[in-house]
Amino acid sequence: MKPLTSRIKDSFRAIDKELIIIFLLVVITAIIFFFVSNQRAFLNFFYLPVLLGAYFYGRRYATLAALFSMILISTVAYVYPATFGFAENHNLDRWLDIGTWGGFLLITGYFMGILYEKKEAARKDIRRTYHGVIEMLSLLIDSVDQHTHSHSYRVSILAEKIAGRMGCSEEDTENIRIAALLHDLGKIGVSREVLTKIGSLTAGDREHLKEHTVKAANLLQPLGGRVTELLPLILGHHEKYDGNGYHSLVGDAIPMGARIIAVADVYDALTSDRPYRKALPPFYAKNEILSNSGTHFDPQVVKAFETIFPTYDQESTLLLTRLHG
Repeated sequence: MKPLTSRIKDSFRAIDKELIIIFLLVVITAIIFFFVSNQRAFLNFFYLPVLLGAYFYGRRYATLAALFSMILISTVAYVYPATFGFAENHNLDRWLDIGTWGGFLLITGYFMGILYEKKEAARKDIRRTYHGVIEMLSLLIDSVDQHTHSHSYRVSILAEKIAGRMGCSEEDTENIRIAALLHDLGKIGVSREVLTKIGSLTAGDREHLKEHTVKAANLLQPLGGRVTELLPLILGHHEKYDGNGYHSLVGDAIPMGARIIAVADVYDALTSDRPYRKALPPFYAKNEILSNSGTHFDPQVVKAFETIFPTYDQESTLLLTRLHG
């Protein structure tokens, strides 16, 4: 049997926080209601918690807000009939007014909630389409260079874990994950001969390869919308913390997401077989990242990477097994 403290914690987790917020909004409106002189006119202010419930949480919470309000006002009308300017012998008029008000309140909450739910359904459809396009682009990137198969996927897993460890917001973490999936999109426009070259790259080859960040941004920019938030991360993932990267950005001038992807990208590249070298063991690749802290990489990102490293390799292997299983 669970200890009492654990049971109490579980009970608090099970509490419907949204319902509490709606209830508090109704209570706050009710408190204000008792301090105004024209209380019948103030009844319209109970539409506020109902509309807020509909806008943020949907039909169920909007309807509950309306019911809370109706119960509260009906109780006040029963206990203090003079509150709304009615005498005690005017019961029919009093309950007709309150019933009409409550009915409109309930109908408003219900239909506003339906509108909210339709909007959410459309948003989820768009989001699913967005993620589907991202996944297809990621697979297209992998098809360009068989030697880096699943590289983008692994980089996205590691980048997401580092971002989470650093306390990035949910939205920023999601942008970092998607940017990591697409960070090599520009390689579609890079010569296969350069990508698969076994010997050392010439200066011309290196310049050609460096263009892949800009090419990726050019491919994504026409999509507009949320995709534009990814462009600085993709453009900056080959920047170095000391300013010796592709575009010579230094330190905090490099977007945080790009600094995170840089660590994830290099680590996965080091631990993967390439045409010109064999993969390094994870421990040696980790030490390579640590030794370049403050020069190639942001020390804060490296510290976060070092913290999550012990569990990352095992988890990423399991995820890839499930993905391709």
